[in-house]
Amino acid sequence: QREKAAAGARTVREPAPLLPSLAAQELPAGLFVHGGHTWAKLAPSGAVQVGLDGFAQGVLGRVDRFDLPPDGATLRQGEPAFAAVQSGKRIEFVSPVDGVVCAVNERIRVDPAEARKEPYGKGWAFMLRPSNLSRDLKKLRIGTEAAAWLEREARSFTEFLALHRAVPAEVGATLQDGGVHVEGIMETMDGEILQIAIRKYFR
Repeated sequence: QREKAAAGARTVREPAPLLPSLAAQELPAGLFVHGGHTWAKLAPSGAVQVGLDGFAQGVLGRVDRFDLPPDGATLRQGEPAFAAVQSGKRIEFVSPVDGVVCAVNERIRVDPAEARKEPYGKGWAFMLRPSNLSRDLKKLRIGTEAAAWLEREARSFTEFLALHRAVPAEVGATLQDGGVHVEGIMETMDGEILQIAIRKYFR
């Protein structure tokens, strides 16, 4: 009985990881991940495919539309490149590398839900011709390092929500219990707390 009680106490004290399966779900080999939760994948042509990682897709939830960069736009690593628009809120995401946009994914422009279905595949956002690739890749994570970092980010986000009380009361209870994981939580966030979350996790 004491062992069960101790286990229960640990469960209450430790916030449950948020969306661990989405955070690192089948992170493809060779995928480079930026600290702003965008990824870069080298194509055989030498172009770089860019998208949002599973963590970002999971906490975003429903997206009304994606504002993608225009063809020919020059992007810089770590600077805003595209955005998700959700109930009037605009959430910007950065480019993982420097380059010039050479293609955008019309599939997610027409149906934003496609991005969430396959965040590392058909849900890519745009492609660019890189200009400082060898330098930029040194600032990105790959492989087991990237997967471990995504899991840490998931836990950090859960703790952030609990600290700022950024969830409805009934959801907050499940976080403390280690119960149902919150998905699409950013749909409920706005104002200052939303801006803090964006600065902390997507820059």
